[in-house]
Amino acid sequence: MKKLTPRQRQGIETKLKITKIATDLFKLKGFNDVTIRDICQSSSISVGTFYHHFKSKDEIINTAHYQIDLLWEERISNFESKNPKEDILFMFEEAGSLLQNLGWELATQSYKQLITAKTKYTLETDRPIYKKILPIIVSGLKEKKFLSGTDALELMETLMRCSRGVVFDWCLREGSYNLKEQMRSDILLMLNNYCL
Repeated sequence: MKKLTPRQRQGIETKLKITKIATDLFKLKGFNDVTIRDICQSSSISVGTFYHHFKSKDEIINTAHYQIDLLWEERISNFESKNPKEDILFMFEEAGSLLQNLGWELATQSYKQLITAKTKYTLETDRPIYKKILPIIVSGLKEKKFLSGTDALELMETLMRCSRGVVFDWCLREGSYNLKEQMRSDILLMLNNYCL
């Protein structure tokens, strides 16, 4: 991915700011009792700005994962490869760090939305995290850094299930621990079963 322009980054940050504030309001008052005007007033934005970024309240939560992926992709754009295990750990740590900065409330609401949504964006294999990590696994297999017989896609899916589980647990515990550190610990535990 190319580096985001300041305007693109600002747009993403504005969307995430609106999303976070809206999520806090939804939690406080309930989704149905929050109006777009409430969100705009709390976000210090105009109604026009809201509609520039979102079509409705529902879309706020629906687009959160995609916006987070864009920020994550930019975060890891300058990483320098060390070895497959460390590269994978770094990428999941950055995902954990980014979510921690955005807050457990936003992650909780986006997970709730994912469960009931018709499309399951988080499971899509064309997401940036798949596009970055799967080639590292494939390369690691060629370099014999992983156990013989390891299936690259199966390992990728296992790591994604593990990372979703860590985030879900962190949400259940209302962000009571350092997500970046826990993400590293759990992904490392998983990788140690596959790495030579």
